[in-house]
Amino acid sequence: MSQHAAKQFHYTVNPRKEDLEYHNVAVPLNNEALLLSKRGDYAGAERLHLRALEVKIRALGTEDIRVAITYNELGETQLRLNKLDEAEVNLRHAVAIRDAHDKLSLDAAVSRENLAQLLEARFKLDQAKAERVRGAPSVCCGNAKCPGQLFKPENMMTCGFCKSVFYCSANCQSMDWTSRHKSLCRVSPRTI
Repeated sequence: MSQHAAKQFHYTVNPRKEDLEYHNVAVPLNNEALLLSKRGDYAGAERLHLRALEVKIRALGTEDIRVAITYNELGETQLRLNKLDEAEVNLRHAVAIRDAHDKLSLDAAVSRENLAQLLEARFKLDQAKAERVRGAPSVCCGNAKCPGQLFKPENMMTCGFCKSVFYCSANCQSMDWTSRHKSLCRVSPRTI
């Protein structure tokens, strides 16, 4: 039996208390939080993500990639609640952990995009663009409803006004403009 197979066998037969806590407590909390977010209950989702984060940190430590998932989801939720300070702290944790594991992964690009959207909400469009391109050549589309792929910035479209956000297609740009970016773009009526 290979060493990898032996590890898997040991894990499934004699799981550590921390593994059980992660699988039996934290994962269900995160999943329930995601369902609440889909229903628009962001306050409820935030509470569950915070509980899941406590469990994951206790079970896995602060630098585990699985902890970064919760930091990212919590930050996204807090962004929707307009809790920008809290969201920024959590998204920066997610970016740091994900970048340390694999800076070119889709997960890292998604966390950088979420942090960039937070910076947009603070009207720091130059910083938002810098955060997005920091992961080049792995950048994701600025439209949250995009199916999720990685692109090179030079192969993407940008917002014609602020040049801060990258899009994979005109359709994604149009969807994001209507749902989010229009109110944040530096040429929108809010900032003129």
